[in-house]
Amino acid sequence: MSRRWLIEICLCAAFAFACKGFAGEYFCTNGEVIKGDPISFKEEGVVFKKDSGGYTDTIQWPSFTQDTLKVLAASKDPYAQYYAEPFIEIPLEDLKAKTVKPPPKIVVGEVDRISHYHPAPGFVSAWLTPAGLLLLGSLYVGNLVAGYSIARFRRKPPALVCGVSAILPIVGPAIFMLQPEHVPAAPVVEEAAGSAELQDQSISTGASTVTKTMTRAATVKDSAAAGYEPAIYTKGEITFNRRFFETKFPTFFRPVLGQKEKSVMFVIKEGSKIHEGIRFSRVTTGEIYLVPLSGGEVSISIAAIDSVEVKAR
Repeated sequence: MSRRWLIEICLCAAFAFACKGFAGEYFCTNGEVIKGDPISFKEEGVVFKKDSGGYTDTIQWPSFTQDTLKVLAASKDPYAQYYAEPFIEIPLEDLKAKTVKPPPKIVVGEVDRISHYHPAPGFVSAWLTPAGLLLLGSLYVGNLVAGYSIARFRRKPPALVCGVSAILPIVGPAIFMLQPEHVPAAPVVEEAAGSAELQDQSISTGASTVTKTMTRAATVKDSAAAGYEPAIYTKGEITFNRRFFETKFPTFFRPVLGQKEKSVMFVIKEGSKIHEGIRFSRVTTGEIYLVPLSGGEVSISIAAIDSVEVKAR
């Protein structure tokens, strides 16, 4: 019990000593002077213990003069400093010194320099990129394909046309495309052999055969003048296929025949059948289509052809 009273006495003495440190006169903006000690610091204001006795009401912080606020802010009580400092007016010079800061010093450091300059690609360098090389390769392959197609169309050797196209891209196919179509020469029947055959026939058949021989000789002469001579292609001597008709008679596949083509006709023997016509409409791997004088077309199996005769109309 005595220890408790001792502690309370010590606390009262410390409080009295602390309050004594604040004792003095405090001035307000309305001219009032407060004589006493501040005993409570709050956000709303300060409460004083008067020297004459009693306590004051809570005096708000804006009611104190600037000197009194500075005195309260300089006290050791942390609450007094915390609440009093926001109401202390700062001189304009000090405010400018705090707010206006000198510009920061710019320090230029070392940077990494580009060792090589890469300008924008030109026309030639653009084609040397991966995309450009791929496009050039595609054009080169297309150039070779075009050369092969032109060779088939113009009836030229594909190896020759593709070789020239590989050396001269675009120019090579254009050269062969502008050339005229190659037409194989018509088979020539030697006149001496024909004459000997006619003489043999005339000797063996008598006077009537002589007349036929003269007529045939005249037909041969007229056909030769027109550009086509009679010829007979037999199965034992010739292999009949699609290539045979395309290479021997390329001009007879046209819808409109020329003057030379109009002077001759075809006689095709298919087993026991004999077909006569003036031109061919089309040909496949297994069949040839002959156009007769009366029009239309006749389908003939190429494998069953025994002979193909070209004679004057």
